[in-house]
Amino acid sequence: MYKVYVKLNEDKCITSINSEIFLSNEEMQAMKNIDEGEGDKYVHAQSQYLENGLIDKYGRYNYKYVEGKVVEVAEGDKPTIEEPKAVPTEQQKINAQLMLQIAQLKAELKAVK
Repeated sequence: MYKVYVKLNEDKCITSINSEIFLSNEEMQAMKNIDEGEGDKYVHAQSQYLENGLIDKYGRYNYKYVEGKVVEVAEGDKPTIEEPKAVPTEQQKINAQLMLQIAQLKAELKAVK
């Protein structure tokens, strides 16, 4: 039998998971034993135990440990994802500068007439 250990944050999200064969005694004491069994699921818990992996593509935790059970965190219960602010490319900056210069030249020409 192989034991599976997890580390939890203050929200009871599973932040780390591993099999006892890869942990020191000190690490096991700092973690919670959640299951034990035979096979790859228990030996290679980091990659095999949690069906959807520890985190999603945005780096949010996928599972919590609640009342003695591993529970998947619903999408609506995960932190919201902030879209990155658009940063103009170098070409867009050049285009904006050229448009400003053209507008300034047009204004000067109208003032001369």
